[in-house]
Amino acid sequence: MNISAYILEYLKQFGTVTVPEFGVFSLENSKAIINSENGSILPPARKIAFVPDYEIQSDELISFIAEQKQMSFEASKSDLKIQTDFWKKKLQADQFLEIPNLGKIVIEDSEFHFNGNRIESGHPDFYGLEEIKISDIKNKEKSGMSEKPQQEYKLWKSFVWILLIILPVGVIAYLGITDPEVLFGKPSFQKEKDSIKAELSKPKVVEIDTIKLEMDSTMMKIADSLKKDSISKVPAISNKNTKNKWQK
Repeated sequence: MNISAYILEYLKQFGTVTVPEFGVFSLENSKAIINSENGSILPPARKIAFVPDYEIQSDELISFIAEQKQMSFEASKSDLKIQTDFWKKKLQADQFLEIPNLGKIVIEDSEFHFNGNRIESGHPDFYGLEEIKISDIKNKEKSGMSEKPQQEYKLWKSFVWILLIILPVGVIAYLGITDPEVLFGKPSFQKEKDSIKAELSKPKVVEIDTIKLEMDSTMMKIADSLKKDSISKVPAISNKNTKNKWQK
């Protein structure tokens, strides 16, 4: 295993690592990005950051490498120094350095620019998120186009059935609200009320004729009574006087 692999392993375990006489590597959160090289969308992850410092000192990485390689502290320190001296010389000569497993360093106008690698993280915020390839999405869209007409047909059939069920129900509900008598008929008390109203609205021809007949009958009775009374009041002619008259 090379030195950069041990740096990455230490970085994953502790989140930051100091490389003596070279600089400090650390991990930071990275947003989802589009990878133009292979046309994919990379999910949020952890990204390596780097701050150069040729004067910094630390023994932690040296001890870690010595433990991992099962070697002495001095031998580990020597191997690490050889590697970092090589990186510095190459960077000075080419103004560019690619460190395996870690990232790329570019010097422009005497300034360091580091493009760190993204690494998988066990952080719960990123759990389950995977790389999405745009080409795969396009292929799925093409395969889905053949299924689209069938899906539209099924959707249309479902819409027709729903329409056939909802329309009659809607009509019944509308009539039930606006004109319930069409569905349920008139209530009994309403029928009686309408019947009485119809009777009162009829012309009272029969009743008038009946009253007239009763009045005529009454008048006839009164006339007969007056006639009888007048007859009974006429003075009777005495039979005696009649006889005397004839005798004379």
